[in-house]
Amino acid sequence: MHFQKVALGSLVAALAALPSGARPAEASTDAALADGNLFVCTDPNFAGQCVNLAFFNGLCSTLPSGLQDNISSWGPDAGWVCITYTEDNCQGTSFAGSFPGFTSLPAGIDNAMNSFQCFRA
Repeated sequence: MHFQKVALGSLVAALAALPSGARPAEASTDAALADGNLFVCTDPNFAGQCVNLAFFNGLCSTLPSGLQDNISSWGPDAGWVCITYTEDNCQGTSFAGSFPGFTSLPAGIDNAMNSFQCFRA
C-alpha cells in the first residue's frame, strides 16, 4: 500500500513538472490523477447534460466538441478559481468564478464557453 501511494505521488509530481504542452491528452481527462473538476451543464440551474471535467492546476483545457458553445451553468470544486474562455486554447472573452459557481451565465458568456483553466484559490 505504501508503495502505491509513493508511486502515485511520483507520477503526479512527474506530470506537474512537464511543460503544459507535454502532458499526454488522455491524462487531462483522468479524474484519479487530476487536481480538480469543473462541473458544467448545458442548461441553467445545473440541469440538462452535466459532466465533471477533470483539470490540472493552471493547464488550459478545451471542452469536448459536444459541449463547446453549449454550457449554461458551471462551478469548480471548492478551493479553486476557474476562468472560462469563448475560444479554444484559453483565448477570447473570459469569465472567472469560484465555488459554488454560476446557475446561469450572462449574455455573451452563456452558450459560448470553449476552454477553461483553473487555479488553486
